[in-house]
Amino acid sequence: MNYLTHHWGYPEIAVVAFLVVAVHERGLRVLNARSTRVHARSRRRRMWLAYAGIAVATLSVVSPLQYWSMEYFWVHMIQHVTVMLAAPALYVAGAPAIPLVFAVPVTTRRRLLRRVFLRPERPLLRRIGAVVFSPLFAIIAFNAVMVVWMLPSVFNPVMGNPKLHVGLMLPSFLVSGLLFWLQFIPSRPWRPTLSPFARVGVLLFTNLVMTIIAMSLSFFASGSLYDIGNSMLHLANMSSMTHTTLNPFADQQIGAAILWVCGDFWCFPALVMALRLTTHDDTNSSDMDEVLRGRRSMTVDEFRALARDETVT
Repeated sequence: MNYLTHHWGYPEIAVVAFLVVAVHERGLRVLNARSTRVHARSRRRRMWLAYAGIAVATLSVVSPLQYWSMEYFWVHMIQHVTVMLAAPALYVAGAPAIPLVFAVPVTTRRRLLRRVFLRPERPLLRRIGAVVFSPLFAIIAFNAVMVVWMLPSVFNPVMGNPKLHVGLMLPSFLVSGLLFWLQFIPSRPWRPTLSPFARVGVLLFTNLVMTIIAMSLSFFASGSLYDIGNSMLHLANMSSMTHTTLNPFADQQIGAAILWVCGDFWCFPALVMALRLTTHDDTNSSDMDEVLRGRRSMTVDEFRALARDETVT
């Protein structure tokens, strides 16, 4: 039980998370006051997903998970997957953008929206926003963050400093995860612009990157690449007491397995949904037939036209 009851910290992050939930709740109440009961209940159910995402991200830092992630690589990988995949996906699925906007007083909200979207002297700001929320930027950012932080020359200094870990590494995981999941999960007012085939390709590519990282840390490595956990191993060697420790290389291999399994766990359901979308549209279905069968199937309109021609002849 000591592993669960000790080493809680960062109360300021819990306070910030509480304030963020309060802002969402204010906007949600303003929206629901002018909506029908059906829309209000639907919006409330979605917001529970956003609140779950906030709770997961907060607990990954304030709970003992943060403390042990600084000592064990496999715990760090659990935190990595939680902050980069689980929390952003839940938050995006909750469609929190419109409640956030309506949390601002109406006069201030209208003034800000006019200045950002209607002022002709603000094209640069709109261009930057278009780039940041574009699919290409989100995909590159997500995979780049994942790869760069796994480099030992980058990973070791940050993991030796809890402030850098909490203030730099984890926020980059969260932000890149939010941008990435916006390309796959509808989150009003944003809708994914990637075609179903493009989503399949992106998911396969990202899963391949995760697999390569996991294999590099396990099968292709001959020893531990990271300094994480060495402090606890040193304490165990210097003390006459018995400490529960883990060989650094074994620790690294377990972490690689977690990344590999969790990568497949999130990729395959999203991949199945993307493949299902390709069959809901005639154009996408024809493209899939052309790829899988070497020929394109006829659409409904083409079949009817052919039937009419045969009837005439």
